[in-house]
Amino acid sequence: MSNLEPVEYETGVPIRDYDIINITKTVNGHEVLLDINLDSGYSLARTTLEITDEELQGYETDNVEDGVKYALGFFVRQ
Repeated sequence: MSNLEPVEYETGVPIRDYDIINITKTVNGHEVLLDINLDSGYSLARTTLEITDEELQGYETDNVEDGVKYALGFFVRQ
């Protein structure tokens, strides 16, 4: 066992914006291929988000693009 103390640090970086590349229907919902730009200046290219039909119901929408917004923390309704 190590004598080192655990390092405490803040996690998480806000998402600046994202682009939906492709949406594929799956058995349980949808698989969404995204490019995500982080506020730190880094980006996540061709990232997959799986969103279930049950999650869409929880977001009170059947629109996958709206579900992605809510899943990524973009809660402002237009």
